[in-house]
Amino acid sequence: MAEAAAGVGRFKSNYAVERKIEPFYKGGKVQLDQTGQHLFCVCGTRVNILDVASGAVLRSLEQEDQEDITAFDLSPDDKVLVTASRALLLAQWAWREGSVTRLWKAIHTAPVATMAFDPTSTLLATGGCDGAVRVWDVVQSYGTHHFRGSPGVVHLVAFHPDPTRLLLFSSATDTSVRVWSLQERSCLAVLTAHYSAITSLTFSADGHTMLSSGRDKICVVWDLRSLQATRTVPVFESLEAAVLLPEEPAPELGVKSTGLHFLTAGDQGVLRVWEAASGRCVHAQQRLPGPGRELTHCALARAASLLLSVTADHNLLLYDARSLRLQKQFAGYSEEVLDVRFLGPEDSHVVVASNSPCLKVFDLQTSACQILHGHTDIVLALDVFRKGRLFASCAKDQSIRIWRMNKAGEVACVAQGSGHTHSVGTICCSRLKETFLVTGSQDCTVKLWPLPEALLSKGTGPEGGPVLLQAQATQRCHDKDINSVAVAPNDKLLATGSQDRTAKLWALPQCQLLGTFSGHRRGLWCVQFSPMDQVLATASADGTIKLWALQDFSCLKTFEGHDASVLKVAFVSRGMQLLSSGSDGLLKLWTIKNNECVRTLDAHEDKVWGLHCSRLDDRALTGASDSRVVLWKDVTEAEQAEEQAKREEQVVKQQELDNLLHEKRYLRALGLAISLDRPHTVLTVIQAIRRDPESCEKLETTVLQLRRDQKEALLRFCVTWNTNSRHCHEAQAVLGVLLRHEAPDELLAYDGVRASLEGLLPYTERHFQRLSRTLQAATFLDFLWHNMKLPTLPAAPAAL
Repeated sequence: MAEAAAGVGRFKSNYAVERKIEPFYKGGKVQLDQTGQHLFCVCGTRVNILDVASGAVLRSLEQEDQEDITAFDLSPDDKVLVTASRALLLAQWAWREGSVTRLWKAIHTAPVATMAFDPTSTLLATGGCDGAVRVWDVVQSYGTHHFRGSPGVVHLVAFHPDPTRLLLFSSATDTSVRVWSLQERSCLAVLTAHYSAITSLTFSADGHTMLSSGRDKICVVWDLRSLQATRTVPVFESLEAAVLLPEEPAPELGVKSTGLHFLTAGDQGVLRVWEAASGRCVHAQQRLPGPGRELTHCALARAASLLLSVTADHNLLLYDARSLRLQKQFAGYSEEVLDVRFLGPEDSHVVVASNSPCLKVFDLQTSACQILHGHTDIVLALDVFRKGRLFASCAKDQSIRIWRMNKAGEVACVAQGSGHTHSVGTICCSRLKETFLVTGSQDCTVKLWPLPEALLSKGTGPEGGPVLLQAQATQRCHDKDINSVAVAPNDKLLATGSQDRTAKLWALPQCQLLGTFSGHRRGLWCVQFSPMDQVLATASADGTIKLWALQDFSCLKTFEGHDASVLKVAFVSRGMQLLSSGSDGLLKLWTIKNNECVRTLDAHEDKVWGLHCSRLDDRALTGASDSRVVLWKDVTEAEQAEEQAKREEQVVKQQELDNLLHEKRYLRALGLAISLDRPHTVLTVIQAIRRDPESCEKLETTVLQLRRDQKEALLRFCVTWNTNSRHCHEAQAVLGVLLRHEAPDELLAYDGVRASLEGLLPYTERHFQRLSRTLQAATFLDFLWHNMKLPTLPAAPAAL
């Protein structure tokens, strides 16, 4: 802890993405393998494969055409996966390796809407939007049957469970079931009993009975020997799926006899068990509040005894098939993420508020997800109390809720309150102790909610449901929506930011106005107190962040850099730096002292509504409208350590290079200089070789002993040296060695040799012309010198 505290005081220079929580399912088919270990689901152009135990996406399969996947199916032996895309291509995958083993045209004239394997995993049936049903042999790789006659889209195909019967069932928009004989290549019967779209076909283990469900609120039991309806069961809800249960007693599901029982999933959002003989509902789940609870899919993995259901808001729920006890929850798609917070004393979990009444809590270690129900409209904001186990949420349903996470990581609602007359858009918890929280609403008021004593006890929460919260104080603060509230670190001050372009400071707990901060040109999205100084930060839609003095309400600094609205701001590095997020999808790290933007981080593609920093100030969490939640890690110290290690390594290598040059071990010196990728250092070595009395021989010997990749690097360096008349002699000397001793074919095989030659030719011509001019000038000087010599004077006469 001491080391962490010491590290907090240093300035940060960079964050790196540690992890992303991204959407993996956007609607459509979901399928479990026979063992219940892998879950397959569609996400746009990809089929994602999840590990059920950890919740991690093991593999993401995308066809070459990069078109949306319209249908897929996994073979009963779990070996083959086939996908169909909008480009009318079918792909057969070895999904464990992630490779396509075969790609062929669907021959349908419109996209494939559904597909199904036969029990032997050799035949595949596809139903298209063109009303055709085709059968393919995936082992021999050819089409075997083409059935016409279905009006409209064929949205359902299924093989008879007995492969010897060679029967195929299909349903189209005419609300009937067609029975096709593969042997006779014709339609045996048209089963009519439904009055609306049929949503599922399921068969008994002995193959004598079929159950069909529809949106006409009935299930029909069919005798497949006589191809007649034997029972119609009204279920009083529009069904999306029905599953026949194993014919064995299951007391927890109300199944006491061995007769035919089935389970239904539909628009009421609950799983219900029915007895086919009597048409009675023998078991029903408890219905949870809120929209988006409708079930869109249901499937049974018999071998693993798991039941999978999917809700309209893309949550995937795994139940024990014998008791309907919830085993696992996965959040497939979060739409727009509106707020995020770290949870737990050690920030081990994150809670996400998305465009939904449900909250999602993720365990960062295991990726396990809990979906919390309680609010009846979209949750808009979150905040966490100091110890990390208690947190609060507010929503469009004009209410607030307090949740507690126990030591096992399970979260339950322990308190709720209502009193605002409009959506509650912002919430803030007390900072010193877990004593109160403050909310701001579109009704332009702020409410102060004290926490009851019952919540502060060590128990997991009061029995008999959530405690009711009562507002202690209500204050009308602004003329427009209140977008943000913040409580000071000493719990004595409250700041509010509004769409009316002002922030205000209030004294708690009476909510007395102390002053107004005016200066922004557009509405404020966030207000935040500094943890160390008497300073308030505000983020505005005018693209700026301002720092204000609490003493005199003056503006101390303005930070400009975002190209769009600044939505969130947070203090980091003990109040010496700011982290901000904007509607341009960018995060920016600012140093307050010099107004400098140290780093711009880009991992989102849309508005970043949520921003929260961890207790140790070493991680940050962001959530955006692109439905991504990104966990950032402070990598400042790691980068500094890496830079230091690089510098030390360079010093050691430089010393080694100097020693090698001193010892005249030119080959090793040249190899080391090339490995450092420093052209000037390599030039120094070449110059040292050329200073040697036997320079020509030594240069040839040294260069020719280099490896091919080293010669390629040397040629690239020559291009750089050749641009300078002072270093061109070394470049030409090396080039001369290579041209004299390397075969032309070998030179042409060098990596990037053409670009190097294009760079060498013009400068070499220029150097040659310059040398020619110098030679002419020298020759002329020599000529002048010889012609300017005075004739030899005659010797002086001898003195008499």
